[in-house]
Amino acid sequence: MGERKASMADVADRAGVSVMTVSNVINRPEVVAEATREKVLAAMRDLRYRNNLVARSLRLAQPRQIGYVLPAPDLSGNPYMAVFLHDLATACQTADRNLTLITQQDTESLMGACEDLYFGQSVAGFVVSNIGSEDERLIELQRRGIPFAAYGRDAAAFESPWSWAEGDAALGVAMAVDHLVERGHRELAFLGADHRSETVMQREIGYRDACGRHGLAASTTAQRIVPARGDLATGVRAAAALLDSEHPPTAIVCKTDTLAAGVVIALQSRGLAPGRDVAVTGYDDTPLTEFGTVGITSVHQDSAAIAAALVRLVIDPPDAPAHVLVPPSLTVRSSTGPLTAAAPTNS
Repeated sequence: MGERKASMADVADRAGVSVMTVSNVINRPEVVAEATREKVLAAMRDLRYRNNLVARSLRLAQPRQIGYVLPAPDLSGNPYMAVFLHDLATACQTADRNLTLITQQDTESLMGACEDLYFGQSVAGFVVSNIGSEDERLIELQRRGIPFAAYGRDAAAFESPWSWAEGDAALGVAMAVDHLVERGHRELAFLGADHRSETVMQREIGYRDACGRHGLAASTTAQRIVPARGDLATGVRAAAALLDSEHPPTAIVCKTDTLAAGVVIALQSRGLAPGRDVAVTGYDDTPLTEFGTVGITSVHQDSAAIAAALVRLVIDPPDAPAHVLVPPSLTVRSSTGPLTAAAPTNS
């Protein structure tokens, strides 16, 4: 293997300055004292730090590209992210920018690619999605002084030292629960509890909070809040288990449209009518909501507004980190008709 390229952090350590100071020497040398600037440039020469990129960065005008760290393929299927990618490209074009895709890699390789693009003046900054609770990518981008905005929160949420934007997932699921209660449902279940992602956890939090407001204690037991991946087959299996339980729910709230489509399949296989016998809601309002003869009620994320907020945070970063919640809406379809019968039995 070849020798590892020196990073900006290596230059900072060598020169005894911060990473931000190195960034300023490259991009805004006029704000750095001459002695400090000379010390950093000497460290760059000693470490042979991307001299061609540094020289190029001083010649080019402001970058017209925004980088998007393309997440790994979701094998369970996630049609929403295809819609978001289109909206992100549109938001970039509206802001007179173009979108550059960077494939997900191990953190060190990804940071090398991001440094090359940003300090080589190819991109103005990055949008990062599929955020984990303690996401190393965000930590490393900030440590290197590279501008970015996260699509989603990490464990620090509103205390995060970087900007993020996302749909208000807790509000969206609470709207679905309120709608079901208005339709007469008092026995609910939530399908898709997932503690790996802070953003997805907000869907469960919204469900629990809304059930609490309506006094639906039985709907928040361990039997009614079911961990599940987001794929169709899991939706079928999990719905069957709920329907076979001692006290089946009359309404099932799902964290994704794919899970909701699986629930519809499970209901129809038993001769039950979604919306009449058991209500079903999804999340993301994707094309899966028009599932055969059944229209699935779903929480609609305003992905165009989310994408526009992320682009704005990259090209015009605020003085302090901004945390943007975009309100969702509920698209009502036939899968949430009024309660007209007792809950289905497991017989």
